[in-house]
Amino acid sequence: MTMDKGRVLVVDDDRTNRMMVTYRLEINGIDTVAAESGPQALHIMRSENFHAVLLDILMPQMDGYTTLQIIKGDPALRDTPVIMISQLDEMDSVVRCLELGAEDYIPKPLNSLLLLARINSILLRTRLAEMEEVYNTQLGLLTEALNTAEDDPFDPATLQPIADRTDRLGECARTVQRVIRERRGEKCSP
Repeated sequence: MTMDKGRVLVVDDDRTNRMMVTYRLEINGIDTVAAESGPQALHIMRSENFHAVLLDILMPQMDGYTTLQIIKGDPALRDTPVIMISQLDEMDSVVRCLELGAEDYIPKPLNSLLLLARINSILLRTRLAEMEEVYNTQLGLLTEALNTAEDDPFDPATLQPIADRTDRLGECARTVQRVIRERRGEKCSP
């Protein structure tokens, strides 16, 4: 998932609440999609990717607790952070949400600064996790290249996307490319 400022699913049965939250996020550059029920949210989540979900607790048809349980029980959805929102101001409700796997809990009426701070915190953690995943994948490719460096079918050019990086991993990939080419007697460019 590569997105500029993040993508959030806003789930609330109250149209006014959905519109207010969506507006607050969008004026801050966060892409939003709205759902008015738990089943609709689940359907949307199964067809689109999100960095986070804002989920109301008190909804008809399927409440936020049930929706959260389904999200966290589904291997394809469980890693999406969920922030619960509700007018319920009971500690039991907060604890229940956190025990079910919610990332956070924000009481209504929503404080715009608090909402943005918590969403931005989740977006930052998500981006860092994505960067770490790319880094680890590229490190694995580099390690594999080192282990098969003398095999004739290995093409050092396959390391070019990693070698194009400007960090130490890129430097290491360029070194591996040079060493492989030198071992094979190929001419190396500086």
